[in-house]
Amino acid sequence: MTNSSKTILVIGGTGMLGKPVAQQLNADGFTVRILARSIEKAKSSLGNGYEYVIGDYENAGSLKAAMQGCDGVHINVKGGPTEADFERADHLGVKRIAETAKTVGVGLVTLISAYAVSVEKADTPESKTKVKGEVALKASGVPYTIFRASWFMETLPLFIQGKSLSLIGNQVHPLHWIAVDDYARMVSKSYQTDETLNKEFYIFGPEAYTMGEALEIFGKRKGLKVSKMSTSMLGWLGMLSFNTEWKSTATLMTHYEKWGEDGSPDEANRLLGAPKITLKKWCENKQ
Repeated sequence: MTNSSKTILVIGGTGMLGKPVAQQLNADGFTVRILARSIEKAKSSLGNGYEYVIGDYENAGSLKAAMQGCDGVHINVKGGPTEADFERADHLGVKRIAETAKTVGVGLVTLISAYAVSVEKADTPESKTKVKGEVALKASGVPYTIFRASWFMETLPLFIQGKSLSLIGNQVHPLHWIAVDDYARMVSKSYQTDETLNKEFYIFGPEAYTMGEALEIFGKRKGLKVSKMSTSMLGWLGMLSFNTEWKSTATLMTHYEKWGEDGSPDEANRLLGAPKITLKKWCENKQ
């Protein structure tokens, strides 16, 4: 079956990580269907050349209608910042999508996850619900491929606070930062081979830098200095200001203070092609 004869539904196809996947699938010849609450907003983001269906992943009826005739479904949903929001998206949302895909007869469901997602490392609301989401996907019986990605280079601008970059916590672990374009290419490739069925892949970029080192490299390109703040301070400020995003970020960065990369990208690189975009090259392209 050629790419042009396959239809892939992308859920979360206008987000920071989902949009490049939709674009790569489209460039590789797939028919790409986008599930969106607002077709007008989705079309303004992606443009022509896509199928747009109105719906919501929390609604089983609209999900089932959107999946009709689909060969694959890519899940890029994001919960938070509250525990209830993580549960709604990363667990129950993934569960509903997977079970609906199984009922409809979809051939493959792909899911974005994170490298520090495991039962042993599930110490935050986000990591716990991501574990439950992975378990639900596997239990559904639909063929799956899970991408446990390292930190994305595209998250670096999110660290900008005023005229500096905020390094939250004591982030000592080397991380293989990955560009979303490399990740998107690997997701598209997974729909072109059966060798990726029912597997979890660790997706790591070509070079390792601690979070502080990565921010320094990015900061030099942007003319920004790196400032440090402890996770406890950010959490305290979040509580005082009733800022749930700050409290959630403090919890997240405490999680990554503890856990480094321990998976291997070898199988993913062999089957899907190793990522090639370096952090410095990515920074140059973002100027």
